[in-house]
Amino acid sequence: MSRRDEYDDERVVVVEQGSGNGIGMLLLGLAVGATAALLFAPASGQETRDRIQREARRAGKRVKDMADEATEELSGRVGRTRERFDERVERAKDAVRSRTKAVGDAVDAGRDAAAQARRELERAVLDSKRAYADSRRAYREARRMEEDFDDAPLVDLPAAAPMVNPADSPPRNG
Repeated sequence: MSRRDEYDDERVVVVEQGSGNGIGMLLLGLAVGATAALLFAPASGQETRDRIQREARRAGKRVKDMADEATEELSGRVGRTRERFDERVERAKDAVRSRTKAVGDAVDAGRDAAAQARRELERAVLDSKRAYADSRRAYREARRMEEDFDDAPLVDLPAAAPMVNPADSPPRNG
């Protein structure tokens, strides 16, 4: 027997991953193989039935194992996807909370600044009103003093002695 004949006698099962029809193809292959084994089997009816039962149990066990693996893998993927989703949702929530707090802080700071500006403006308006009132009072007082001055009788001042220039006076002897 050649080496090639050894490989041809062994059973080989190829399962492609990623194909959506992999399990269906496996089951089809098992059915074709079982049918071919029945047709070409040189065994008695009882032996053939026993072999079919054994092969059916093996095939059922393989299908169950594959289904369990697929379920386990799918559960793992779903779990990992859920974890990633939850992490992203939590990060988004944190970002929203952070931005909401920043906006709230900015609003509070704006309110405080507006209140401070209002107090300063009110103080400046009061100071301006006081200064205006003071200037009006001072103006009225100045007008009153001017009127009083205009109404005052003129006072005759004594005549002053004529101013003499010392250079014009005769020199003193003496």
